[in-house]
Amino acid sequence: MRFFKILILLTAILFVAAPLIYEAHSAEENPCVTCHGDLKKPAKSVHAAIALGCSSCHKTVEGKNHPAQKGSIILTQNMPGLCYSCHDESKFKGKSVHQPVSGGMCTGCHDAHQSNYPKLLMKDIPGVCYSCHKESKFKGGKSGHTNIGMCTGCHNPHASNSSNILKSDQPDVCYNCHDKAKFTKKNVHKIIPTGGCTPCHTPHISDNPSLLIMNNIYDLCVTCHVPQSKGQHITASVIAGANKRKYHPIRGVTDPRFPGKPKKIPDPNRPGKEIEVFDPANPGKEMTCLSCHNPHSSDFRKLFPVASVCKLCHQYF
Repeated sequence: MRFFKILILLTAILFVAAPLIYEAHSAEENPCVTCHGDLKKPAKSVHAAIALGCSSCHKTVEGKNHPAQKGSIILTQNMPGLCYSCHDESKFKGKSVHQPVSGGMCTGCHDAHQSNYPKLLMKDIPGVCYSCHKESKFKGGKSGHTNIGMCTGCHNPHASNSSNILKSDQPDVCYNCHDKAKFTKKNVHKIIPTGGCTPCHTPHISDNPSLLIMNNIYDLCVTCHVPQSKGQHITASVIAGANKRKYHPIRGVTDPRFPGKPKKIPDPNRPGKEIEVFDPANPGKEMTCLSCHNPHSSDFRKLFPVASVCKLCHQYF
């Protein structure tokens, strides 16, 4: 019986003392964790350099007492050179380099030791991006391309050989999400292969439909198609009078394919009957350039959506 009491007592002592023994042993192996206890906390992402020991990145300054004197511990070399000791420097070079990278500010986005976010980020994306980029420029608006916060879906966070650190040039970067077949038919809008998508669409947010840079599609189109800004478009075959031609309307009329929806109201002259009147809440769609042309690409000339585009509206002629 006495033997079992001694055994139980020794077990209890060992149970209490074991963590202390382990702590002393750990501190002896890495004395830094005695003060920097946060490095012992579990994290989802841990810098691989931690396994190499603190001295792989830090060193003591000769003649200074640590931790009593400020600046007694410094990096073994300046950033980003220190980071390039392990990370391939070529991956951080290009025609377009993210400003924090060019300034050697790796720890502006990444925690040097450990983090609960992927890639040792200080915050999750897009939160870490908003540390520098004004959040209001990427949120709100009637149409938002960036509301889901996938910044790195289009941009390389470090460097790129494309403008604005895009992962690839326009329009190819857009085809990562948008069906390329819709933009590469027989006849392609000339602006797409030369200027990409952003001459017409803003890449982040807009108060206009489809992320357009202007609210009125006609005003947008005539920024390039200047002759049509005078209303002279698609000359009719009928010559009226002294060489005066009739021109197809470009704006200010209802698209016959999308007329307004009338509403029924009681007939003031016939009790119990109803009449149809114009409903200002459903005025229909205005005729625009898009009524006759596909803005991206088409298998038909002039970017027409069908071969006989006039028959979309004119059934008899």
